[in-house]
Amino acid sequence: MKKLIVSCFLILNAWVVFAQGSKAPAYPLITHDPYFSIWSTTDELTASPTKHWTGADHSLIGMIKVDGETYRFLGNAGKVYKTILPAGDEVNYEAAYTEDKPAEEWMNTGFDDSKWKKGIAPFGDNESIVKTKWLSKNIWIRRTFSVSDLNLNNLFLKLSHDDDVEAYINDELVYKKIGWTNKYIYLPITDATKSKLKKDGNVLAIHVINNVGGAMLDAGIVEDPKAAAGNTVLTATQNSVKLNATQTAYTFTCGKVNLSLTFTSPLLINNLTILARPVSYISAKVKSTDGAMHDVQLYFGASTDIAANTPTQAMTTQQYKSGSLSILKAGTV
Repeated sequence: MKKLIVSCFLILNAWVVFAQGSKAPAYPLITHDPYFSIWSTTDELTASPTKHWTGADHSLIGMIKVDGETYRFLGNAGKVYKTILPAGDEVNYEAAYTEDKPAEEWMNTGFDDSKWKKGIAPFGDNESIVKTKWLSKNIWIRRTFSVSDLNLNNLFLKLSHDDDVEAYINDELVYKKIGWTNKYIYLPITDATKSKLKKDGNVLAIHVINNVGGAMLDAGIVEDPKAAAGNTVLTATQNSVKLNATQTAYTFTCGKVNLSLTFTSPLLINNLTILARPVSYISAKVKSTDGAMHDVQLYFGASTDIAANTPTQAMTTQQYKSGSLSILKAGTV
């Protein structure tokens, strides 16, 4: 009986190890250091944008055209929002604020904030980011804004807060949380709240409590615009993914060809020259599945966000040659 139990345990343990080995929490694509590090966070390489390990989009896109049909085999389109009301990472906007507890109706559109102080956002204690220092426990801000076109698609509150927050748009509570975030988050605005927007005289009102150290407040409103009509891009069928010490390898079916795609970061600890070289390799091989000839073209793209800290930073690009290499270079201004 004991032998049977031990055998069952070993079989179960082997199955668990196999299950853990066949899937990963995230799949390394380019891995060099904490800054140059790009991963696929989904089992299907096409199911999401590729990301930095912090969760920020560091988008790689791969497509293959087979006999005139285009298939996407790497990455996915990330969210690109249209700004309705810019946050402080885009525009140094002015808002009315107070650090003294106001009247109960402080969030209402008809409230008189003329005696409040005026400050430039973001507000907080990190001098490298903020434009107005906020070092007390509480801050209340009010921002009046206009909307030129009320024919809007899905709207989101773009918010960075530290710590507890409550946010209102035109008297409606749109978000409340105990806690903090160290980045901008995008919070859906309901259709009911959206319907209350008007051409002029809208009010975004926010209260943040600094409970446990670190202070930050910045907010705006963005729209998720309707997708533009364009050429149809099909999704390649992923057949497999395999991990080893220095590579992540995928196979796909794209129409009448199979595609093998391998990401290699040769981080070999017994070869310091290669280990220190900030280069990853992406190799692709295609093979006909029906024995016939096919017209195949490969496309690979890398977002300039990979070279930025935040998506709103201004970028500069350059194309040049070095020997037989044709090089595209991107960086922040």
